[in-house]
Amino acid sequence: MSRLPHVCGLCLLLRFWQILALAPFRMGGTGGPMGARCQRWLTLMALLRLLLLTAVAPFVLWKSAAMYEATNVRHSTAFKTIALATMTGDVCIALALLASHLLHRRELASLVNDLARLHRRRRLSWWSTWFLWLKLLLSLYDILCSVPFLKGAGARLPWAQLVAYGVQLYFQHVASVYGNGIFGGTLLMLESYSHLEREQPNLAGLLKKEASWLRLTRRFVKVFQLGIFLLVIGSFVNIMVNIYAFMSYYVSLHGVPLTISNNCLVLAIQLFAVILAAHFCQVKSARLRTTCLQLEYVPEGLTQEQAIASTPFPLLSPTGTAKFRILGVFILDNSFWLFLVSYAMNFIVVILQTSFENIHHGEI
Repeated sequence: MSRLPHVCGLCLLLRFWQILALAPFRMGGTGGPMGARCQRWLTLMALLRLLLLTAVAPFVLWKSAAMYEATNVRHSTAFKTIALATMTGDVCIALALLASHLLHRRELASLVNDLARLHRRRRLSWWSTWFLWLKLLLSLYDILCSVPFLKGAGARLPWAQLVAYGVQLYFQHVASVYGNGIFGGTLLMLESYSHLEREQPNLAGLLKKEASWLRLTRRFVKVFQLGIFLLVIGSFVNIMVNIYAFMSYYVSLHGVPLTISNNCLVLAIQLFAVILAAHFCQVKSARLRTTCLQLEYVPEGLTQEQAIASTPFPLLSPTGTAKFRILGVFILDNSFWLFLVSYAMNFIVVILQTSFENIHHGEI
């Protein structure tokens, strides 16, 4: 019974990835010996889907932008331009994720097999299980936030715009499902580091497992670094755009748009969850390396601080600490989150100044 929730959660994530073509390979069954395998017909289907989505993307953006004319809200030209740019960003990010996974499908399948073997040996704790399911439910809530719009304007929209809106939701939530997969995989590696830290076997076994987890973490970052970069940048830009949309709606109609505010809050929580999980995974890796050095493996004549700082140990030596370094641009940790928050606060100040100035000119 203790295994049921997180097994279903991680397996559900993998099934969603397969449905959305984020995992263009076949699984040999839950816990089966075959694991993930790339097959030509699955690759061909994923390629045809990618080409079809790329072909219909301009039509989807055109029809989605026209939906604002069907609502009772009078939006400014700037608001419509920003909304179209946001939808274009969602489409480009989704297509880039699908193309990247299709191109690197063999590396992705190998990584999924290693994570599956790790999952069979190491189960998530109840805290990790709760956080995983909360994030899955948060994504479901994000999808349900589209229901009020469909109830209000769905009857006035032609079928072509409704279809375009459905495809646009698909593009929008590809990134959300992708982020859930990154979050689940990071939780699994974090749980492995935590278990190894509590277990503390002999030094040789500890060093061997530490090197194994570090290689897996580096492969995880290498395979997903482009997707993580697009996810972080796209989510941050969408949060800023939603803040602007919130101010525009409030100033023009003197009301609080719950859909926009909820969407902004959901995006912020999901982005914070991914960054926080990556940060704790790096903290656990650094703590494990320190533990290895504390197990009386300090050469004669050196202090422990000198050994940790720069001593290149032969043979039995910790291999380093895991770093979620994304494309050499930033490291996914709490410092990066604080940078995003500070930048967002500065941007909010600019939005407020512009909004108050436009109140007197009637431009918003």
